[in-house]
Amino acid sequence: MQTYIIATAYFFLIVELLIVSRSFRYARRERRADRPAYTPKVAIIAPHYGWDADTAEHAKGLLYQDYAGEYEIFFVTHQKADVEHDVSYPHLCEIAEAHSHVHVLLAPNIVENNLPRSQKVQNLMTAIEKLSDDSEVIAFVDADVAIREDWLTLLVNPLQEQDIGTTVGGRFYFPQTWNIASLVEAIWVNFQMSFQGDHRLSMVWGGSNAFRREMLEKARILQRWEEATIEDHNTTLAMRDVKHKVHFVPDCVAVTRTANRTWHQIVEFTNRQMIMTLHMGLWKQWLASLIVLLPKGLCVFGVIPFLFYREGLLPIVLIPFLEAFGYRLYTKNLPQWLREMPKMRETIGITSYVASISVLLGGLNAFYAIFQRKITWGGVRYEILSATKCRVLGTVKRKRDT
Repeated sequence: MQTYIIATAYFFLIVELLIVSRSFRYARRERRADRPAYTPKVAIIAPHYGWDADTAEHAKGLLYQDYAGEYEIFFVTHQKADVEHDVSYPHLCEIAEAHSHVHVLLAPNIVENNLPRSQKVQNLMTAIEKLSDDSEVIAFVDADVAIREDWLTLLVNPLQEQDIGTTVGGRFYFPQTWNIASLVEAIWVNFQMSFQGDHRLSMVWGGSNAFRREMLEKARILQRWEEATIEDHNTTLAMRDVKHKVHFVPDCVAVTRTANRTWHQIVEFTNRQMIMTLHMGLWKQWLASLIVLLPKGLCVFGVIPFLFYREGLLPIVLIPFLEAFGYRLYTKNLPQWLREMPKMRETIGITSYVASISVLLGGLNAFYAIFQRKITWGGVRYEILSATKCRVLGTVKRKRDT
């Protein structure tokens, strides 16, 4: 039994390291790609909910993209019955006032108008209805991420290849405080980039992606969004339907600074992500989390009470340190500008030591998703019925969700 437990833990550790090595090879190949300039007119859609100093900085970062072509920005938030609109609306109007290429839109409130989709999906559909006829590419970016000046160029350029249906950037959480919950969440999010590439397991992340406008009709994207909980998983499935690639751009990374996250917040967030992954039809990604992360996590933490009584289990103590090494190795594949940010090296080092906790959490999230279809997101409760259908259950009075 002891031998089986140790062998299981080390087998799945090797699987993780193989995934990291594959990510290295892909990123190296993609960084060497030599594509000609491609600068079609782009419409950037940035959905908003809530407001703080970071949100203001992120919104202003969109105004001055180093992009050789023409682009328009569509900030979109939603109406509210009690105060007429989300708190972000007047701030966005103030930012847009001096810029002719920036527009601010108000989407209808899905609960008050009894609409059969999530608020984010409604916001995106409202913006798409207002796009200029000559916009050839649509790019999406979330309000809680910081992007660089070359974000749009990096995201759009590969779309000149016709077999690429959509491009997607990476998401990186940068904890500003070293409480354990924040560190665990960071690894849970950051390590997902190692699964991305241009293969069938690559997924669209709604916070940073782009596709040619023609894909709206060709891949029937809006039809998939019509009654959906979330847009990005449906865009992933839409690209598969028309046999186009989801293409990861390794140097196009958006950064979210986090601080003082609580265990309640990160468990709710990670559960929500896994519930959507399973019940919206991304079976392989969910199954990989269940059969790789859960057994290894249980092996590592399940033997801790027996270590003083069964010396044969001691080799498993090395697993957390090897996973810490694996995470540090993975971060070597991040863009150089990101690795050189102030305090980044120290944060990566400290974060790596909770890698095993994050692995166990991912496995538990995958197991929990089997029994749950309901999520709370953006102050609204939803039930996921399928990839393309949800039931809006009503508002929840609470602080802003992530």
